[in-house]
Amino acid sequence: MKGVYMNGTVTPKSGRKSKQFGKDRTCSDKNCEQVLSIYNDNKQCFLHAPKKQPRIRGREDARNKK
Repeated sequence: MKGVYMNGTVTPKSGRKSKQFGKDRTCSDKNCEQVLSIYNDNKQCFLHAPKKQPRIRGREDARNKK
């Protein structure tokens, strides 16, 4: 029964580190003291950041339908 089993290896780790954007940054909106994550490159928190339309491929925009 030699060769029936396979030997596994540990998945190699990514060679790239996550970008970091500084500690103790707060939302730039007035009266908001939310501390931003060091991995968040935005200047505002989620509640105050401008809303973005997600990229949808292969679908028609419902606003353009008649």
